[in-house]
Amino acid sequence: MATVLRLKPLYRVPPAPPPESAAQRRARLGSRAAVWLFTSLFVLSAAILITAIAVMVFYKGELVRIGPDNCYIGDGPANSVAFGSLPLVHRLVYVVVGIVRATPILMIFWSLRALFGGYARGEVFSRDAARRFGRTGNWLCAYAVSPFLCHLALSATGYEIDKNWAHMASLQAFVLGLLVFVIGQVMQVGREIEEDREAFV
Repeated sequence: MATVLRLKPLYRVPPAPPPESAAQRRARLGSRAAVWLFTSLFVLSAAILITAIAVMVFYKGELVRIGPDNCYIGDGPANSVAFGSLPLVHRLVYVVVGIVRATPILMIFWSLRALFGGYARGEVFSRDAARRFGRTGNWLCAYAVSPFLCHLALSATGYEIDKNWAHMASLQAFVLGLLVFVIGQVMQVGREIEEDREAFV
């Protein structure tokens, strides 16, 4: 008498993913376009920062002026001074201020590039996507508070010339950054709940 053994497979082959819908295809294409956009904005912002640093350090002419209210290209008000006439230490301090103020902008574009890069690969509600979303919110908040922090540092050291640091745009960016950060946290919690449900199935 023969005995028939039924052997279980060592692993289960995952089911094939469903075909991509038209909406998913549009989202992927739009995300790829957004990746190119934010990459271009990152490169452009970095080029502007490098140019500004070179001007602050090496340019000695009268074209760039700074006053209590703003920086000017060309003619400025009577209470402004040519940036190139400032001592080197003073100009280097403003180089550091420029880097501190520009870094959050660069990182916002870089974070958005990474976020939409994940969307283009189909990572919509993943843990990494939620982290990237929250990171963008963090950099928006950093962008909002950097003018105030630079104002405190410059006023404490006596190097402050442009005292016009309080802008409504900073408050708006801070509120938007908090909202984006919280949405990122909600996305993470939602992903954890989904993973718990999948574990019980």
